[in-house]
Amino acid sequence: MSKAVKRTIPVGKRRICIYPGCSLTASSRDFADSLFQMAKMAGMWVEELKDWNCCGASPAHSVNPEYATLLSGRNLILAQKQGVEDLYVVCPSCYIRLKEAKHKLANDEQMRDKLFQAYGTRYTGEVKVRFFLEAIEPGDEAIFEGHMNRSLEGLNAVIYYGCLMSRPERVTGFDLKHYESSIIKFVENTGAKVRDWGASSRCCGSHLAVSRPELADRLVDRILDAAIQAKANCVVTFCPLCQVNLEMRGTAKNRLPVFFIPELAGFASGEVKAEKWARRHLVNPMPLLKINRIL
Repeated sequence: MSKAVKRTIPVGKRRICIYPGCSLTASSRDFADSLFQMAKMAGMWVEELKDWNCCGASPAHSVNPEYATLLSGRNLILAQKQGVEDLYVVCPSCYIRLKEAKHKLANDEQMRDKLFQAYGTRYTGEVKVRFFLEAIEPGDEAIFEGHMNRSLEGLNAVIYYGCLMSRPERVTGFDLKHYESSIIKFVENTGAKVRDWGASSRCCGSHLAVSRPELADRLVDRILDAAIQAKANCVVTFCPLCQVNLEMRGTAKNRLPVFFIPELAGFASGEVKAEKWARRHLVNPMPLLKINRIL
């Protein structure tokens, strides 16, 4: 059993073990930082899976699905060896890859044998892969109200879930609709206004950004056009790949900043690191935040 499992958890804290994925350690460090701060508000003790590796999202599973299964399978083996019962995943793309690997390993004895040959440990299947939203049940959004001491009034947001969080449903078993009302309440509790729109689950084309950039641009333009038509001045999302794609791709002249939901918690609670997070964005959100006296 790893040291992570043996560590003493502060009284009243709930231990959450997460698989961060590559984005949270590179292009989306602000997401990771704000997520950990949000977890603290909710009384969680967050630990990373020790010695995790890339899940094989996009490049690996597109080129060699078997290798991608072995990459994600190693993370499941690590969680198994570290005594993790529920492995929470933050990135929807990583979530799909780990879920797909778990589904494949459960139904393919030959693949289980290959995983054993690669890592020397038998896959047993008891580790549950969960999306991070599952750590916060509907109604728990009230937990954060006591931390909100700064209104985000002036932010008119559309919530963008992306296309991966519940697809394919036969593999993920994740019901996003179960959480949608809580997500909206959480955003509105910060003082921001949530706009209705019809593009919350459209694909942004992040997986096509390298192979078909012109198609990714069109998909991003379609989403941003819908957001502007809804009179939004920002987009709020969970997915680090979607976030960077929506800020970097597209041909539209009118760009919108794309915030992570945990960032809103940081802005509303007066987190000292919040301005640092904001300044990392590819679309500069500072004018919007300054004019509304948020930062």
